[in-house]
Amino acid sequence: MQRKAKVKPNMKHLELKAKQEYLAFNEQDLIIIDKVQDLPENSTYYTEHVLVIICTAGKMQVEYDGKCITIQEGDLFLSVPGSVLSDYMVSPKFDCKLLAIRPSELMSSRETHTQVINSMLYVKTNPVVRLTESDSQDVFAYYSLICSRIRQTAGRYQNGEMRSLINAFLLKVIGIIDNEMNVPETEASVRGDQLVEKFVWMVNEDCGRNRLVEYYADRLNITPKYLSTIVRSSLNRTPTDVIKVVTMKEIERRLRYTGDSIKQISQAMNFPNTSFFGKYFKQHSGVTPNSYRKKYHK
Repeated sequence: MQRKAKVKPNMKHLELKAKQEYLAFNEQDLIIIDKVQDLPENSTYYTEHVLVIICTAGKMQVEYDGKCITIQEGDLFLSVPGSVLSDYMVSPKFDCKLLAIRPSELMSSRETHTQVINSMLYVKTNPVVRLTESDSQDVFAYYSLICSRIRQTAGRYQNGEMRSLINAFLLKVIGIIDNEMNVPETEASVRGDQLVEKFVWMVNEDCGRNRLVEYYADRLNITPKYLSTIVRSSLNRTPTDVIKVVTMKEIERRLRYTGDSIKQISQAMNFPNTSFFGKYFKQHSGVTPNSYRKKYHK
């Protein structure tokens, strides 16, 4: 394995510079990097896009939100916005296709809300799936069509056509994730799905600073009991589970990639005091905030 980047203390957004060859649609709603040598080399990336990496040869090892993962030929890697990627290494023959898709594209179709939310929560801890031969053929068919359409001269209907292709590609990826999760097909009301969608995106927007189910129920003008019912129906988990995942992700990011003190992080995350903050973190991670930070700052 060849190391492509050394870890540095600073954290940057995943940005593509003009010297790199890449395809883009509507500025940066969709970015495609077709060659492994075009992968931007730096230390640590905070992603604002949904990243899809399809490994076509060799192997990559990367640290994803503090967890070391391996991507090899035939794998699809999917990361959600707000994730941190760092310290990646690749084998000599590694090659891949990379798509960076703006989060707003995820919600361009009404019927995908429940699937998107559930899949995004799932890939926070399970970002790599193995493609079957059939899935691989479909994914590359969409990929080739998208690349071909971007390269063509813009026409009257290109914008709508491209968004339809991106949506179809995302539906295919979400379907693959759903199969991995063994998600049963259920009929949920459009109203319930819309409320669940708003709840999840509000929690992500708050980055875990508000942890009461009642707070979000009030913002949605529904009762906490009804919010719990529709979230369980759509996501097979409780609102508290969703809030916890987002909260822990944000705390871990601050502990690893900022120089803020424990007290500063506690205050920024709206905990009443550092003692309560420490107990909350240890309850859900098994270690104290200081122990977690020392693990990555030796």
